[in-house]
Parts: sequence; structure tokens; C-alpha cells
Amino acid sequence: MRNEKSKPCLPPPTATKVDAYLRRVYYDILDENSTTESRQIKQINCDCCGMSEECTHGFISGVRKIFCGKWVCGICSEAVKEIVKRQPNMTMEEALESHISVCMNFSNTTRLNPKLSFASAMRDIARRYSLRRRTMDSVPESSKMSRTLSFSQWLETSQ
Repeated sequence: MRNEKSKPCLPPPTATKVDAYLRRVYYDILDENSTTESRQIKQINCDCCGMSEECTHGFISGVRKIFCGKWVCGICSEAVKEIVKRQPNMTMEEALESHISVCMNFSNTTRLNPKLSFASAMRDIARRYSLRRRTMDSVPESSKMSRTLSFSQWLETSQ
């Protein structure tokens, strides 16, 4: 999925050092570019979910270095880092594209019609229950747990 024009990504920082790393990038950039332009606040939209945030130009460029030239909000950045952590063979760019597709799918379905999304989720739950029930029916009788006494038999023996 790598485009020839895409900007190179930095390797993902470790999960325990992520916040400190982003703060360091932010403050290093502020120190290097102490011009008024880098300290001006700009409204920017996340390339994944579309949420807008107010950030300085220096912070924006620091985040874009980490996420292949794309601006990613805090929530989406954590989701992308989690994808990279769970699937170590996946690159940051692939994880970012995967998360963008999830966000677009959510925006195109759930946000537009939440009732339809709820009905779809209930259908999926019913389908999984039905499949689980079919697999339990196909298990041989000998491997199923069975009761040794019915409740009425237990009452007779206990009296």
C-alpha cells in the first residue's frame, strides 16, 4: 500500500514512552521554531475520523512525522498504535490505512443510520448463537455433560 509520493514514517515509539515521546517532539519543535508562526494555533481535522482539534503548527508537524504525513487525533493515534502492537509485522502505514477504512465504514453506516446498525448487530449476534448451537448439536452425546438425577428423583432420594 505504499505510495511513491508518501512521506516516510518514523518507527512507532514503545507504548510506555508514547506520551513522553510526543511531548518531547512537541517541545523540541517549539524550541527550534520559536517563531510566532509555529506557536499560532490552527484548527485541523483528523485524517481518520474527521474530528477537529486546535493545535500549534509545531505539534502538527511532529504528529505528521510519526504518522506518515497524516494528521491523526489522539484517539485514532492510540488505535493505530494498538494495531501495530498487536500485529508486529504490520507497518505504521498499513495500520493507519486499516484504521482509516474502519473509521470510514463507521461513518458511512453507523453515523448515518444508528437503528440499522443496531439491527445489523443483533442479526450478527443471533447468527453466532445459531452457529454455536449447531456445533453443540453435532457434538457426540458421550462428550456432553449430563445430569445423573432429575430434580424430582433428587427430591425422592433426599426425603
